[in-house]
Amino acid sequence: MFSLTISLDSLAVYIVAADVVILLSYILYIFNEKRLLDKSIKGITTFIEVYFMNTGAEVQVTCFKVEGNKRFVALIQSEPLKRFRCSHVLESNLIAHISDVTGNTVEKIYWRFPVQLNKDLITATEKNSLENDDLYFSDGFAIAEAAKEYKVSEVSWDQYESPKGEK
Repeated sequence: MFSLTISLDSLAVYIVAADVVILLSYILYIFNEKRLLDKSIKGITTFIEVYFMNTGAEVQVTCFKVEGNKRFVALIQSEPLKRFRCSHVLESNLIAHISDVTGNTVEKIYWRFPVQLNKDLITATEKNSLENDDLYFSDGFAIAEAAKEYKVSEVSWDQYESPKGEK
């Protein structure tokens, strides 16, 4: 049979107590870092949502932390609006504002413009030709209609070689 006898002197008790204190302070440090990270992410997403709400656009924002201290990536989902065609210009201004206001660095902003096609709505717009507030879809629809009108026909070699005005 095996028996183990441990005698705890005052030095061993102090070492164990110091280990427990160090472990608890490390756990508190981890929880504080997570709380600060959540606070930074919430601050960035709130700022971006308010920024676009002031311009009249409704967006959904998600933010992730990348490697390093206070470096983030933002994902913005919005309706496909014509004013977001040059979103890279808007990105640089938004990144600078986020850095000034929240003190966090956003490395990159990624955009997502989901398009949901409703066939009933498409047929209704074809029949009624309703004017849309945002011309982004109207431009695309006009290009698609022009592509439908494209016709191919045979011509003789003489007509092909003749100048276009004489056809």
